[in-house]
Amino acid sequence: MAASNQKPTETDLSPNRYSKGSQTERIQKAINDAKKTTRKVVIPRYDAIAKTDIWLIDEAILVPGDFELELNNCKIKLSDKCRDNFIRSENAGLGISTLEPLKNIKIIGKGNVLLEGANNPRATGDHNKTLSKSPNGFGQSYGSDADKPNENQKGGWRNHAMILAYVDGFEISGIVLKDYHAHGLVLERCSNGQVKDITFNVRQAVNVAGADRQVLNQDGLGIRFGCKNIIIANCKGKSGDDFINIGLTDTGVEAGKENVNVVSGSVYRGEIDNISNIYLQNWQDFYSISHRSIRIMPVGKLRIKNVFIENMIISPLAKQGLVVEYAANVTGLFVRNIISHHPIKAQGISHASFRDILYIGNGEPIVAKFGETVVVDNVKTIAQ
Repeated sequence: MAASNQKPTETDLSPNRYSKGSQTERIQKAINDAKKTTRKVVIPRYDAIAKTDIWLIDEAILVPGDFELELNNCKIKLSDKCRDNFIRSENAGLGISTLEPLKNIKIIGKGNVLLEGANNPRATGDHNKTLSKSPNGFGQSYGSDADKPNENQKGGWRNHAMILAYVDGFEISGIVLKDYHAHGLVLERCSNGQVKDITFNVRQAVNVAGADRQVLNQDGLGIRFGCKNIIIANCKGKSGDDFINIGLTDTGVEAGKENVNVVSGSVYRGEIDNISNIYLQNWQDFYSISHRSIRIMPVGKLRIKNVFIENMIISPLAKQGLVVEYAANVTGLFVRNIISHHPIKAQGISHASFRDILYIGNGEPIVAKFGETVVVDNVKTIAQ
């Protein structure tokens, strides 16, 4: 049956119900209509209107509160016109200086779900990177917008794959993120949620016109200011920069600005922006190509309380393992059942425990000064 422009029924809310508009417009039209009815949209494998099994999007899919977006065996790809995220909570974006909190967002992948970056991305890298068509060194990342007049020549949050900001109650699951343009999944000032079954697959390069061009950053997960009570389970794969980075630097840039790594602003507002109760569980065969597998970094006035890391197998391909920086700003680090080819680095940590650690390598398995508030139990080393 041919699709039409009539409003979708409550049992069939999908972009295939709309015959006019781009793929992005049809997805957003379905979401906007579903806000009045089922509050759920399904993106299926096949686009029956464009007759393709690739959903090629030009701008971010914006997800409202009290909403479920189901990705059903589908492939979503950024077009070469896109300089935006795959998916973002609708309360955040360029020019939005005050973010209204949202509640209850679900982004659920069912079956084989792939989100893949552009063939020829307009911009890559974070806010510290300058776009170049022939990038080299630490400060440059590929972008076809390089040297174009009236185009921003830096990276930033628009290059991240997925962003939720100021969301209380959420689930993100069942997604493969491939060759995205900066960070994979970023949570900003979010609480009471879970992330599970996410695979990261990047290589810090994109092939353009037969040649590899450098793509910097490509972190896996970013847990930023104000995140609390979050479970992250069953993640795997490889990132470019840190596989997970918990923390943020106050750079004084307000929400909605372009050249910043977080859309909700990188201004530390006090205790409300501290991070607490983060659970990393059951990750297998994960690593960073160039940086840390797990990085905890409460810079400046930021404080982090209660991080639980358990049942982890860090790939032998990792460049580094668990690294805690500014450890004096961390209270409550609980590490258990870890296999790693790199030592745990937590110099200056207090109020921590390290139990059932298997270190495959040479030297000390844990680099830290142990005191009365640090427990170390059943740490084994297999020398190489």
